Amino acid sequence: MGNNTHTSWRPAVTIAGATTSNGPPAAAGFEASWERFRAEVAAIDPRDVKTFPYNASVVLHNVQAGVAAVTAERPWFEAQPDAPRVDFARVAEAATAAEALVFVAGQAAAVGRASPSLRKRVVHARALVRTLKSGATALVEAGVLAADELPRGAGRGPLATARDCLAYASLFRGKHAKTRGATAVKAELVTEAATLGSELLRELKPKGAVKRAARSEAERAASDARDRMAVVVAGRYAYVERAAGWRWGRALDASVPAMLSRDTSRSRSTDDAEEEEDDLDELDEDIDPLDTDDDAAEAEATDDEAADDEAVEEPAPVAAKKPGPKQAAPPKATKTPKRAASGR
Repeated sequence: MGNNTHTSWRPAVTIAGATTSNGPPAAAGFEASWERFRAEVAAIDPRDVKTFPYNASVVLHNVQAGVAAVTAERPWFEAQPDAPRVDFARVAEAATAAEALVFVAGQAAAVGRASPSLRKRVVHARALVRTLKSGATALVEAGVLAADELPRGAGRGPLATARDCLAYASLFRGKHAKTRGATAVKAELVTEAATLGSELLRELKPKGAVKRAARSEAERAASDARDRMAVVVAGRYAYVERAAGWRWGRALDASVPAMLSRDTSRSRSTDDAEEEEDDLDELDEDIDPLDTDDDAAEAEATDDEAADDEAVEEPAPVAAKKPGPKQAAPPKATKTPKRAASGR
């Protein structure tokens, strides 16, 4: 009897290896800059690491400006027989390091950022404040309330919004007998504002408050990477500043900004307008259950009050001036911190 065993034909199975088409995409952009420095960051002595509380994007643009200024002077360095030999590849690395700092700073902010629910509630609280303020202003225009009875704004920022919720809710409750029938603001809206404002004041933590005892491992790792990367950027940019010192001497500040310098020429009215245009951008920066910073907003509100007080004073008479040629606008004011000793 013959062998009737039949084996059906099946195509060979080929297991594809990792290729550019089916493997993970390669890091690109600022993430690639971070990968370039990841090993160097891990090797930094912890004793050299300090918290980096600054705006990484400002650092990036300052570093880019410094690198561009020094790189543009390459012909001068090469033409001077006695000039120091500048490693321009090392100069360019400072900009790459600053890109990496922006990336890891964004990662740290995302890990420690408040939940979407909290941000949505702050946005809603701002809508409530606008509605209540509009209703209160209408009552003033109608002669029902006096202008000095309206709450003065608590400032800017999430905590100020929460306090404004309570202030306007208290106004409508306290003046209910006078405003009943004269306003479209409902009692339910007043109660909602008081409740939401109280909840936010419990959850949002102002600068200076005691930090919570423990952070998650992800939060610690992200913050540590950001702080270590800042050390690398400072070291790379110190070389850029040193090259600038060779080129311009003590006048280097006119061509190369300090790493942490900021432009302070923007008017407050411009800042206020931009803040109102995009609530979500401000929320991402300001709301953080770990460390919500509202003191700056309160300081600006205090400055506004001082400006209002000064505006009441009668100015002294000034002799009329003859019209003359139009003068150039003053240069932008720039807040420039001292440079590190190693950078000169």
